[in-house]
Amino acid sequence: MKIPSKAIPKFAGLKEKLSSDADNADLRKAILNALPQAVAQTKELAPYFKATNERETAKKIFDFLKSRVKYKADDYRQVIQLPSAILRPGAIADCKSLSLFTAAILQNLGIPWHFVLASYTDSTIPGHIYVQTDSGIIIDVVWGKFDSE
Repeated sequence: MKIPSKAIPKFAGLKEKLSSDADNADLRKAILNALPQAVAQTKELAPYFKATNERETAKKIFDFLKSRVKYKADDYRQVIQLPSAILRPGAIADCKSLSLFTAAILQNLGIPWHFVLASYTDSTIPGHIYVQTDSGIIIDVVWGKFDSE
């Protein structure tokens, strides 16, 4: 997908860097606090993801992130990157930042969505976040397969 450079938001820094002792509640709060700024940053960008239906739109977001942003889990330093940060050449992002970007695009397009918290270990504490549309389409770039968890 070709997006004109004028639609790519200028780098505005990281939203938040959380301490190593941040818990899940801190992370969720930080992501939600970053959402308004992420939505504002992607206002001009979002229309380029609009397709003929919700599923195709979600797939365009998934494919774009999968091809453009390298995934790497955060270490003990938890960082939430705004869309302008993960759109830089060679960007690396974790599930929090990828989900924030996805949510912002969907929000701008008027597609209802929600965050899903998951744990893929024996722990009951979620260690992963992704976005799902309210109609059930899963957008989890980290998982690597569209509409799958």
